[in-house]
Amino acid sequence: MTDFETMWKKSVNDMIESIKSNDNIHDYLLSFEPCENTGYAWTKDKKYKEYSNYLDQKTGYVHSGASFACCIREAVDIIRNELVVVPGISVDIDDDFVVINSS
Repeated sequence: MTDFETMWKKSVNDMIESIKSNDNIHDYLLSFEPCENTGYAWTKDKKYKEYSNYLDQKTGYVHSGASFACCIREAVDIIRNELVVVPGISVDIDDDFVVINSS
């Protein structure tokens, strides 16, 4: 892995951790889609601006505007694609009957 790849991976992981540390920001970003003409970098959305200022501070002010937009886009994409683990229920199939074990 190159130095850049290592640095980028750390930046994205820091962004993911920062997003997940605040439920309001997390929920907002998972449903927010910037306009295709402005993207994250030039959006005028006030709530996004408020949250991005917080995330910029929390991640250490290490990004330019373009790298911040790319980093947040990648972090949100990773969060959206994470597997959700749900506790299962044991099911036994015996001929014509299905027995659900809820213990």
